[in-house]
Amino acid sequence: MKKPIKALTLYEKIGGRAKTKPVLYQEQLMHILQKTPMEHIYTRPAKGGGVWDYVTGVYVKKVLNYVFAWNWDFEVKEKGTEGDLIWVLGRLTVRTKTGATIVKEQFGRADMKKRKDGSGYVDYGNDLKAATTDALKKCASELGIASDIYGKNEFREIKYQDLNELEIPEKITKSKEAKTPQIESEIDIAKMRENLI
Repeated sequence: MKKPIKALTLYEKIGGRAKTKPVLYQEQLMHILQKTPMEHIYTRPAKGGGVWDYVTGVYVKKVLNYVFAWNWDFEVKEKGTEGDLIWVLGRLTVRTKTGATIVKEQFGRADMKKRKDGSGYVDYGNDLKAATTDALKKCASELGIASDIYGKNEFREIKYQDLNELEIPEKITKSKEAKTPQIESEIDIAKMRENLI
């Protein structure tokens, strides 16, 4: 079993080092922060020209289920309409194995589809579901899921190699003693983030 990481942020690193538990384990972080597999990336026409990349709500739910073992909830806090647009404010809550709770809130939107004869809307419920799914995907992207799709300008791929596959670095000694291999078995996320900038 792999050891949990010590600190996710500099804030956690500074405060209560001996008392803090890891929020997420190495395997969870690497699955969340990985580049989205190509088979889950779709495109659609963007308003004003061009195309948008996106992932489906089903993909996001599968990642949440896999990473958090179905221990997450999503709720709509508010909803409304603006012209032909429907919006929702959603809240994603995930609970970790260590007892931590992570909450993310974001807005989602969808265009309300009109009937061809102009007599009203086709299906308000489906439009509301589309806006809710959009809010879920945006909340999940704040955790890091599909952040390469929804935050392309800020995303830097974090690559993972199993520690057993890495070459063992040698400790440099000034004496003529035999060199001792040294392996760092934990990932310091804060240090990784500094190196990516």
